[in-house]
Amino acid sequence: MLNQIPIQEISTLAIWIPLILAGLRLQKGDRKLRLFFVFLLIGAIADGFGWLAYRVFDIESLGDFHAYFLYFYLWFEALFFTWLIFEFLETRNNKFWKKALWTGISLLFLLEGINRFGFGNPKDIYTSFLISGILVLNAFLMAFALLGLAERNGEIMSDPWFWILSGIFFYSFSCFFIDMLAYTEIGKKLWGFRTILNMVQYVFFVVGLVKMNRSR
Repeated sequence: MLNQIPIQEISTLAIWIPLILAGLRLQKGDRKLRLFFVFLLIGAIADGFGWLAYRVFDIESLGDFHAYFLYFYLWFEALFFTWLIFEFLETRNNKFWKKALWTGISLLFLLEGINRFGFGNPKDIYTSFLISGILVLNAFLMAFALLGLAERNGEIMSDPWFWILSGIFFYSFSCFFIDMLAYTEIGKKLWGFRTILNMVQYVFFVVGLVKMNRSR
C-alpha cells in the first residue's frame, strides 16, 4: 500500500509550505528565522534536484552531482541545528561549546566525505554511522533546549519556536532508530517511513510559523 503512494513526490512538494510561510515573514523576522528559511530553501533544492535526477531524467551524472549537493545539505543541516540549539540553551561557555561542536562536526564530515567520495559509494550516504551519530546528538541537545524553553515560558504551547524545535527533535530521534536498522531486512522495509517522518516534521514547522504570524 505504501509503495503505491508517491511519498517522495509529496515530500518534495510539502517542504514548500513551511518555506513559503517562512519567506513571508523574512522582512520582520530575526536571524533565527532567516537561517531557518535558508535551511528550508537548501532542503527544497536538494529534494527537487533529487526528484529530477532519479525520477524524471534518470541520468547517472545528475545523480552523482545530487549526491555531492545532498552531502553539503546534511553538513549545513547539522551546523544549523547545532547553532539553533545553542540559541535556546543557557549554559556556561555557550559560544565555546557551539564552536567546538561545529569544528568536530565539520571534521567528521570532511573525513567521511573523503572516504565516501574517494573510495566508497557517494550515493550511499544516509546509512553512514556519522549521520546517525549526529542525529542522536541533535535529539539529545534539542531535548535540553526544549526543557530550558519550558522553564522560561509558562505558555510553551503558544511559543512558535517550541513547535519548530519539537519538529527537529521528533525527526532526529525517530530517524536515528531507522538508520540503526539500515543494514537489516527490517530497516529496508522501514526506510520509506523516513520520508513520512520528514513530512511530519514539516507539520510541526507549519504550526510554529503560523503561531509566529499570530504572535505578531
